[in-house]
Amino acid sequence: MATSSPEDTYSRFRLHLQGSFSSQEEKETFLRRFEAAKQLLAPGCKRNATISVLNTLLDRVLTQPENVQASNSRTSYSRNEMMLDSAGIYTGDEDASDQDLFVVERKTFKSLCSGLVQQCGCLSNPSWTIVSFIKKGHVARVQFVCPHCKQSRVWASSRVLAGHYLANQKLVHAFTCAGMLPRQYMNFALFAGMGVVKQKYISSVYLNQLYQQVVADVAEESMKAAVERVKESPHHATSGEHIVHFSTHRIVGISTLSRQQHRVAQTREVACTKIVLPQVIARGLNITEVAHDYQATIKLYVRQLGMVNSYDTWHGTKNVVKQLRRICAGTVRTRDRTWFTELSDKGYVPKRKSLTMPAAISAYEAALRKTLIYKNADSCHLCRDTYWVESFNHQLLTYLPKRIHFHTKTFEMRMNLAVMDWNENCQRMATSHHEYTDVRRPDHHSIYNVLVKKTYRFVNNIWSMYVLRNITSQQILQDDEDDDDMVLPYDAALYDGDYVDSAREDDDYVCSEDGGDDEEEDN
Repeated sequence: MATSSPEDTYSRFRLHLQGSFSSQEEKETFLRRFEAAKQLLAPGCKRNATISVLNTLLDRVLTQPENVQASNSRTSYSRNEMMLDSAGIYTGDEDASDQDLFVVERKTFKSLCSGLVQQCGCLSNPSWTIVSFIKKGHVARVQFVCPHCKQSRVWASSRVLAGHYLANQKLVHAFTCAGMLPRQYMNFALFAGMGVVKQKYISSVYLNQLYQQVVADVAEESMKAAVERVKESPHHATSGEHIVHFSTHRIVGISTLSRQQHRVAQTREVACTKIVLPQVIARGLNITEVAHDYQATIKLYVRQLGMVNSYDTWHGTKNVVKQLRRICAGTVRTRDRTWFTELSDKGYVPKRKSLTMPAAISAYEAALRKTLIYKNADSCHLCRDTYWVESFNHQLLTYLPKRIHFHTKTFEMRMNLAVMDWNENCQRMATSHHEYTDVRRPDHHSIYNVLVKKTYRFVNNIWSMYVLRNITSQQILQDDEDDDDMVLPYDAALYDGDYVDSAREDDDYVCSEDGGDDEEEDN
């Protein structure tokens, strides 16, 4: 029987690891991290804790080599890419101007990468040096010089479309379709340090580059598609449709009148109705009924066209409450003369029990005869509502906030954007149902639908048509950005005129009383 010697039982093999640190603080930081790793990877191990930690790390590395390769690829810039040095690590010790941002296209970035490795005329190794860096709005223009033969090359982060930088135009398109105001966009871009195009440039894109016309054309296509969808309804040929159809709820016609075009606000709704109804009928819809708020002039006009007139039910019920309040509540002095206790319940709701006082019965009948529903029973018996129109008006505030006085052309453009957004995302499907409880009524549980995410295909449609028209257009516009070929040195010009708006040039969404452009008033 073999037995082990004491030397074999208590033999140890030692391994010494030596590390160098640049300072005592770095050494202490490493030791603290290593002790924390011991607690995580080898908890409760008092003997050979270091070996246990190393074995655990080796097991993870050898069993999952793909993670290690991915980690090496992410951090390889600090070891292999000498051009970048440590540009990926922010140390906070550089100049604030080095944090300026700019927008670059993928195609122009590829051309930059390929151009930096090309040899210049002197056939020396590529070692281009940046001698100037300026921004034209959101676009950077960089001048490179060969230190050997002094040959220079200029690179811009965006291509040019119809005389203007493509990136600048696309950002104008982006903030417009997002519903942002020009001032909001300018403040955001200025605070981010990514450059800003001035109001003169934005107006040039809207008008000279035909952006507003493109938005109007795409909105017209959206409404035509809504008309075709209405015509596909099985009830269209027999019962006709509303301007906002009961089943599709799409916008198929709009009309906008400014204060200069129609001065009286009370009759502006009538004037818009007389414009939009023939517009919708001309598109081939079989309009048989029009529902609207209480407007007697519209009722007369609709009946002249041979259509059924309907009033909004909400306005009718609101008028009923108004009439009944007069006979259900009042002062003590007028009790049982102008109002009656038999009719009062919490101030304005009639009681359910039968009335006994002749005066109260007479007052109740007289109040009902004065209601809008009683007087216009022929326009209220179908119980129509304008809920979807009011819902569209609420969504309209995203593009047209009430506190801003827009120029007429800008107003129409933003109205068209709201129409396209509504027609594309109206009546989205629900992914689930969520129940919530109102704190004012804890016993009442309400359920609302969680809708699918909104889509914005109309944004891409606008941009595609805008680019196509500017490419095929014969008009060549003078670009404010490229009016000279001189490249200013980065430290010699802070390009205030390129991305900081001046005091006199302000947003184009305010107009004067006569309809001309004006600056926004300070509030």
